Amino acid sequence: MNNILAFLAETNNSGAAVLLGVRIALATLILVATAFIIYVVMKQSGNSDGMEAMSGAKRSDDSETYYGKNAGSRKEARLKKLTYIAAGVLAVCCIVFILLQGIF
Repeated sequence: MNNILAFLAETNNSGAAVLLGVRIALATLILVATAFIIYVVMKQSGNSDGMEAMSGAKRSDDSETYYGKNAGSRKEARLKKLTYIAAGVLAVCCIVFILLQGIF
């Protein structure tokens, strides 16, 4: 924190202060996107059935209605889409952050 305050005190250039604010905002967005990706990936189910496949047991959480049969796939598709969006935001923010590091 002292380095940031010293940097602001030494420079009278408002462009450097704006650049520092953008870096801080990007770092915050990177942290939020990373935490969101971790959360969304943990919410998704795996592709394999795990131990159920070995024992030959069927999944008992399927409902008899059309909505119940497809509810899981809609949820998984939404979580997968959110993962792709968050990963894209994270990638763009990291690239911009690296490019801004080269300026100063």
